[in-house]
Amino acid sequence: MAFSIVGILSVLLEVIRPLLPLLIAVVVIDFILLLLALRRGTLVTSGAIRLAVIVGAIAAVITFFLAPALTRSSFANLSGALDYLSLIGGALGVGVLFALLTWPPAALLQRSQKS
Repeated sequence: MAFSIVGILSVLLEVIRPLLPLLIAVVVIDFILLLLALRRGTLVTSGAIRLAVIVGAIAAVITFFLAPALTRSSFANLSGALDYLSLIGGALGVGVLFALLTWPPAALLQRSQKS
């Protein structure tokens, strides 16, 4: 069976189609929070970045351990390097997503650097 990027993206779109309105709302809200944090000047504070990285790392670890169960599988079913690399890549992707979504709200919680 031949795989193509377009085919994979089509299947992905069909999987997330029911969640698309929610995903669009989350992206719009996060973008608004990003603009507010940029305007306040707190986006690049070390506290905001540190908190976002910690939340992302926790999400990645949780995803690593829960992803096989979510697919009605287990670690015993992982047989090769491709399976483990896919699991690690997916967990890292979820971790980066959570870090990026956490960064603007965390930046808004920081004190303003402007005087």
